[in-house]
Amino acid sequence: MNFASDPPIERKIMRMAHRVRWQHPAIHARAIDQTRLVIEQPGMNSAEHSAFHFLVLGDSGTGRHRRHSPPRHIAERLLVHKDQAAFLLHTGDVVYLVGAATQYRTNFIRPYREWLSSDESWEKISPRKLLFNQPFLPVLGNHDYYDLAPIIATLAGLTLPVRRHLQWFHDVDTSWRGSDLGGGFAHAFMDMLSDVPSSRLDEYLDRYYMGEWDGRRCLQYRPGIHTRLPNRYYRFRHAGVDVFALDSNTLIAPLSGSGDDDRAQLRQQLRALDDEQNHCLRALSLQARDEQHRDELMDDLETLQEERLDLQRKLHRHAAEDGEQLTWLRDGLIASHRDPSTRGRILTLHHPPYVTERTKWSQADTLGIRQRLRNVLDDVNRALGRKNRSLRTVDLVLSGHAHCLEILRTHDTGHGDSFTNWVVCGGSGYSLRDQRGQGPELTESCNRGEPRMIATSDLYVGRRWADCNGGKAYSALRVDISEGHPLKIRLTPLISNREENGWNEITMDPIELPQADQFSTTIPAAD
Repeated sequence: MNFASDPPIERKIMRMAHRVRWQHPAIHARAIDQTRLVIEQPGMNSAEHSAFHFLVLGDSGTGRHRRHSPPRHIAERLLVHKDQAAFLLHTGDVVYLVGAATQYRTNFIRPYREWLSSDESWEKISPRKLLFNQPFLPVLGNHDYYDLAPIIATLAGLTLPVRRHLQWFHDVDTSWRGSDLGGGFAHAFMDMLSDVPSSRLDEYLDRYYMGEWDGRRCLQYRPGIHTRLPNRYYRFRHAGVDVFALDSNTLIAPLSGSGDDDRAQLRQQLRALDDEQNHCLRALSLQARDEQHRDELMDDLETLQEERLDLQRKLHRHAAEDGEQLTWLRDGLIASHRDPSTRGRILTLHHPPYVTERTKWSQADTLGIRQRLRNVLDDVNRALGRKNRSLRTVDLVLSGHAHCLEILRTHDTGHGDSFTNWVVCGGSGYSLRDQRGQGPELTESCNRGEPRMIATSDLYVGRRWADCNGGKAYSALRVDISEGHPLKIRLTPLISNREENGWNEITMDPIELPQADQFSTTIPAAD
């Protein structure tokens, strides 16, 4: 059975468009671009082509650990790097399990309270219209859109008082409601123009949408004053680097024309997942008070749920595709390349186009976002008249969804995503996953049907990491951008292993990401 439901793509698009009054006449009349964000940071050196660093984390939003909190520990590790950071990117799944507003205090506000502008204790901070003291810039994850199945929502709500009293499943990240089609995320982070009375809309737009970018007005992000995102996908610039933040949840529909899967086989796989799910539930009933075993079973249960939803998307394939967002990304990348003041481009999204995590590497979601991103990058190269694939279309792609930290590089794929750096940062607190048994190299069938290596994983940190004796290694990332051109990127993984007597912090040497002609670069080992 499904514990959570993933709303159709069309409903996600329509509901989010309503929340931001997408292309309202008052917005159109002011030539406002609802996908651009100008970030004001007094005291921050944002001059063209200057050096800076930013922070990355993802898949963090759990509150279920009673004795220790991986999200809080990772947040504390980031605090050392916070003051001088230009911004923080969150790769999605801000709040588990279903993005509910009622979970924001324990699952988001409590661990990241130092990023919030408030004199109140975290228990009293409202999850609506969060105000940040430093740019905290998330993208939507699949769990930020999920809703609870009606029977599960009823059971979770009715039994919560008893579970709290007995300390029995009281912290499994569910209550009465789900995300309301991303409503929890929208109220926390986005500029909810639908909440602004029509009589005050003109005044509001003239107050907060006074940023300027290429002759268009756009929303200003002002830490400590007004820290909202303009839309579910958006773009901003810092020191000559354009960052495109995507909503990949509307880009993962199974590909059409990719060959029909055997429906009987898919149904058989669903039944097998149901059997595994029932086994986990029975085991959970026996391990309710053993936190370590319960966490492992909850991780397995959540993995099975995602695999089930992926199979259901294959069974109920439809042609829904967020063409508007794809066109926006294509046109934005073309404009960025033609802008002489821009020196680089970074994409951030939830679903990874390339990954070797055990359950994600071959899912329909992964293959769908890979192909759609390829199509966009191919279009960009054609528009720019570029035939040499070693000239990167984007410099770095950051994602989450897979619960690990992974650094990959593509080889010559035959497309615009060739020779690109890919980083998965999804191991910041919820659960961790293993790497697939097939190894670190990803292949595809070429035109002759022969396998061709298209990507290699150079670092994988997850559920059983050898450098911490096979233990769980949670992670976040510091990204340093050097001064000047071409863009040089250095990664510093921040890794923590939970042991019986506390946390073990693991330090890795900074990793210089290879340029397009330097793919023999190896990843240094941990200290």
